[in-house]
Order: sequence, then structure tokens, then C-alpha cells
Amino acid sequence: MSMRTLLKLGKSSLVVVLPKDWLNEMGLKNGDKVLVKQEDDGSLKIIPANISIGRTINNARLAINVDKCKDKGLVSRLLIANYLIGNDSVVIRTRRGGVSAEILKEIREIITKLRGFEIIEQKPNRILLQCVTDATSFSIDNLIGRMLSLLLSMIDYLRRGLSERKQDYFQEAIFIEEEIDRIYWFGVRQLIMVQRNRALAKLVGLESTLHIVGNRAILKALELAGDYVEEMAKDLSKLSLDKISALPNIPEKICELINRIEDIISDAVRTYNGIDIFLANNVLERINEITKITHSLSEEIMNKCRDVKTGVILVKLLTRLSDMAKSIGTVCEIVLNRAMENPSRSLQNCIYREF
Repeated sequence: MSMRTLLKLGKSSLVVVLPKDWLNEMGLKNGDKVLVKQEDDGSLKIIPANISIGRTINNARLAINVDKCKDKGLVSRLLIANYLIGNDSVVIRTRRGGVSAEILKEIREIITKLRGFEIIEQKPNRILLQCVTDATSFSIDNLIGRMLSLLLSMIDYLRRGLSERKQDYFQEAIFIEEEIDRIYWFGVRQLIMVQRNRALAKLVGLESTLHIVGNRAILKALELAGDYVEEMAKDLSKLSLDKISALPNIPEKICELINRIEDIISDAVRTYNGIDIFLANNVLERINEITKITHSLSEEIMNKCRDVKTGVILVKLLTRLSDMAKSIGTVCEIVLNRAMENPSRSLQNCIYREF
């Protein structure tokens, strides 16, 4: 950052001299046009008019020396970090005989969670990974909507598995969670790229860069909700459903609770799409009710269940259902925040600007 002095031009205009290094980097010369945009904080942003979308994406290539990455999980975490900051490619190298089978397995497992990230070239001592999907090909709203839809499918499979006593439904819920992870990482990649280059904001459907933090919180909350359902499905798949059936009214009450959470997720979608503060508030109140119901039902299970393993898993299931509902509440909290950013009389005069 450098200090510049405003210079008078003509009778009323003021001009500022742009840094020479920046002009050279952007390839600008006398007579070229630039766009001047006022940001939300009052600052001005200068964008070359002929800038291409390709130049807004970080095309740096990093190399990871796996000979130095001996700690468990380090290679996976470095690949995720490279993907999130917007780098399109990364090279895995070794100066030894070749990349070990263990590292290869780690690489293949992690790229299944990174949408568009593929192995383009593989040699014994060198592996090139490339992101082949444009980060601007999906809007952030579409990604969030897709995650909410997948959560509905997961929770529906959970309910069906309990009500119909079929273990296969739990496996379907576990499978869907992998897609939620892929969308989560892709969405975070989008937001970090927008944070680094605000010119991408409109391309991914962000009305304001103020929404970067809020959307990342929503993505994380939905990813966490998916983790909770996956955990519930795995626990239930280890449990004899006949033992649950032996508990009078318990399976039915859990299924009814899941129905309530399904309604909450559906309304969260409507709330997010319509910035409806009344529905958002209603959903948050219903989430508070879910917490009360799970506490009451947990006590009932502990009193009725004679099998310790079954009782522990069911109480844990209820805890995770409550946690999941609270994660969905993050969507409604951010809707309320955004309503305050741009008050509208269409909200039945509940919010308006007073002068």
C-alpha cells in the first residue's frame, strides 16, 4: 500500500497517479479504459475494462514434496488447502523410487471429495492433479440449495430405515453425505476466490461481498449437519432394529421427531430463498422445541430400555438430531442479518429506514 496525493485537473476535477508496477502488471497504457467501482465500505476499486475471467483465477502451480510429508494426513490437508485457495493444479513429487502406495491411496481418497479435481498425469515420481471445473460454473445459492436438498434426502432415508426396519436405507444416507462434502469444499473454494478477487462476486451470484462470511458459515453448518446424519446412520446400522421395535412407541416418536426436522429443513430453504424474517423466526422457535423434545425422549428411553448398547445409541441419536436442527438454524440467523442490511417495506413494515 502506498500513499498518493490528489492532483487538480481543470477547474473542479481531481486525479490520482496509478502505480507504475500495477500498470505494467495489468498491461495498461495511455488511452486504455478502466472500471471504477465503489465498494460497500466506501473505497474505490479499479478494474481494467478488458480483464478476462481467466485472469481472475489463480493459475499458480505448487509442488508438494512427499518425501518431507511423513506425518499422517498431511498430504490430504495440503491438497485441500491448495484447492480451497483457488489453485487449479498441483504436482506431487518424490526424489525416491516412486510415490508410495500409501500416498497414492491418500491422494485418490481425497480427490473424490474435491469436485473437478482429477489426476491428469501420473508417473512413478510425479503426479499432476488439475481442477477441470470452473469455480464460477455454479452460483453459491445453487450450492446451498443443493446441500439442503441432499440433507432432506439423508434424513428421509434415516426415517424410512427406522420405520420400515431396513438397514439398506442407512447405507444410502451415508453415500449421500459424500456428495455434501464435495459441494462444501467447492463452495468454500468459490468464496475464498471471491475474497481474493472481488471481480468474481457477481459470477457466483453474490450480491455483496459482505455475504462471504455468512455464506461460509452456512456451508459449514450444512456440512456439519450432513456429518451428524452420517454418524446417526452408521450407529443405527450397527444396531439390531428388533431391539428398537421392542421399545413401546419409541420408534414412532423418533420418526415423528425426524418429520419435524424435515419440515424445518424445507422451511429453511424457503427462508433463505425469500429472506423471510417471519418464517426464519418461526423456524428458530421450532428448533428450540426440538431440543426440549429430545431431552424428554432421552429420559423416556433411559427409563424403558434394558439393553445398554441400544439405549446409548438411541440417546446419542436424539442428541445428534438436536445438533443437526441447531446447524440448520444458522441459515435462519443469517437470513435475519441480511434482512437488516437492506430493510424493505415488503416485510409488512416490520423493518424500515427512519430518517
